[in-house]
Amino acid sequence: MRAWILLLAGALSAPALAVPFMPDAAHTSVYFGASHFDRTTMRGRFGKIDGAINFDEATQQGGIDFTVDATSLSTRLPVLDGVLKSEQFLDAVQFPIIRLRSDRFVVEGGKLVAVEAKLTLHGVTQPVRLDVRRFSCGDEKLPGSTRHVCGGDFYLAIQRSAFGMTRFLPDVGDRVDLDISVEATPQ
Repeated sequence: MRAWILLLAGALSAPALAVPFMPDAAHTSVYFGASHFDRTTMRGRFGKIDGAINFDEATQQGGIDFTVDATSLSTRLPVLDGVLKSEQFLDAVQFPIIRLRSDRFVVEGGKLVAVEAKLTLHGVTQPVRLDVRRFSCGDEKLPGSTRHVCGGDFYLAIQRSAFGMTRFLPDVGDRVDLDISVEATPQ
């Protein structure tokens, strides 16, 4: 009996393991915005996002490895899309993949508050911090089914010049704001 209690106590105190999650393409997006001549914000999005998430709900720790297809950029203005994909900015032919990797989630007071990551953009890798606007896990009841989902909204501001994109500075802003929404289910 004592061995059984010790075994059970050991299992309960053992750290939980991260579980692989699959992002839902319909509920995962990356939007961006940058100042245009300090008058308006030029906005767009990336349409092709792929990724892997490992997440332990108990500790809120894990890792992410997301890729974004730079050629999937869309501002709904084909001429502007061409300029942003050209060698003047993203150079999507030479650098077709934008990558975000992390194995450091910042938890405060039992809540996920940030993700410290490495962003590879335009062939340059820089450390970045994604701040969490909201994040939660729970069951979604749909007609005829229930699925477990974790999701959140993340915010990141980068200086494009830090990634070697300096064309049209300072008229087109150096700061680029990224809004990332992710919804994922355990696999």
